[in-house]
Amino acid sequence: MDQRGQAYSTFKLLIAAIVAMAMLAILIPIIMQAMGWLTNSPLNETKSLISDLVGSPGAVKHTPEVAFKPDEVLPASALVERLPISADQICMSTGQFEADEQNGFSCIICSGRDEPCTACNGGDEPQRLRHNGNATTAVKIAVVCDNSLNELEEDIDAYGLEYPQGNSIKEACQICKGKDKCCAIVLKKS
Repeated sequence: MDQRGQAYSTFKLLIAAIVAMAMLAILIPIIMQAMGWLTNSPLNETKSLISDLVGSPGAVKHTPEVAFKPDEVLPASALVERLPISADQICMSTGQFEADEQNGFSCIICSGRDEPCTACNGGDEPQRLRHNGNATTAVKIAVVCDNSLNELEEDIDAYGLEYPQGNSIKEACQICKGKDKCCAIVLKKS
């Protein structure tokens, strides 16, 4: 009877250890994100959405809350790696954030000059959103893709993605004129 009791106690201890490890695996990322130690990457989250939506015209999705660090850049060219679209089929807007070169977000071109988002459409240079603030800013990013500029503009209206205080997404999306696919990326306050 003594050996049976010891085996049962050992088995209970093993089960308790497995349950405790499973709970830690679930809780640690949640605690780290709540404390700001673990944040979602704007590039990875946005790229994932574009990959999902490029084949689903007219659907809109939002990233979970992502953190832009000071001077962090979200380049269109990096968003389209290994996707069936090019950087000139991505249009970007600062959305609900003011296009503020000191504390907000701005759009830049490859030469590094700050420009309004619509000016980033010149030449072959892809658009980039840059965070100009001194502190990390939490945002959500809305992404919608469609098969033509007209359809994309209808989606922008239907989903309420045109914000007066930021750069106009409709103006930025003129880069897509004549293209068979286009994706709009809009920053939203979380």
